[in-house]
Amino acid sequence: MALLPFLTESMTEFMTEDLINEGEARRTTEPYWADLTAVWCSAWDAWGKVDERHRARLGETPCTPPVVLNAFAQSFARECFSGREDEGLVECDAIPNVFALYIKPRVLLRFNSMGRDFVVRNTDTSALKNTYFRQEPILGIDSSATRLTVGYVPNEAKTSIACVAISLQLDHDPIYHFLIDGSDEGILPVPTPSVASAPTPPSEQLRKRIPR
Repeated sequence: MALLPFLTESMTEFMTEDLINEGEARRTTEPYWADLTAVWCSAWDAWGKVDERHRARLGETPCTPPVVLNAFAQSFARECFSGREDEGLVECDAIPNVFALYIKPRVLLRFNSMGRDFVVRNTDTSALKNTYFRQEPILGIDSSATRLTVGYVPNEAKTSIACVAISLQLDHDPIYHFLIDGSDEGILPVPTPSVASAPTPPSEQLRKRIPR
C-alpha cells in the first residue's frame, strides 16, 4: 500500500513533464493579470446590475448564476483581448462558446469559474471539455501549449468573488494554482479594478464599466 502514493506521484510527474511549470506560467501571464482580473470583476458587476426580480427567477435554477457570470466573462474577455496579436495574444476559436487565447506560443488560457480547490468542475458534461482538461490532442488546438484556466473563486456564501486565480489541472486533479488579484488565498477581497493600474487601454475600458 505504501507504494501507491509513490506510483501516483511518479505518474503525475510523467504526465506533466511536457507542461510548463508554475514559475514559467507566472512569468508568461503576469503582464496580463490586471486585465484578466478586470474581466471577472466586470462580469460580476454586470451580474449585480441584473434586476433583483430577474435574478430571483434565474436563481431558482442553482446552476444559473455561474452560467450567466461565465457568459458575461466571455464577452468582456473578447472585448479586452481581441486584436492584440502584436502582444503575442492570439484568440483560439477551436473551443465552442468559450473565449480562449494563446499567450505567446506556450500557454492557452480559457476563462472558467472554479471551485474553492481551484479546479474546474462539470468537465464530464462535454466530451470536448473533458478532453481539454486532460491536455489531450484536440483538432485545431496547438498541443504544445499548456492549457491553463483563469477563473474566479466564490466566497463561501457565493455572494462575491473571493479571488481570481490561474490554475493548471489534469483531468480533475489540481497541479498548481496562483492568485493574480493581489489577495492572499482568498482572505483579502479582490481589489476594485478601477484602482488598479491598467497596463493596456483595453483593460482600462473594462474598468470604466465598474462604478467608482
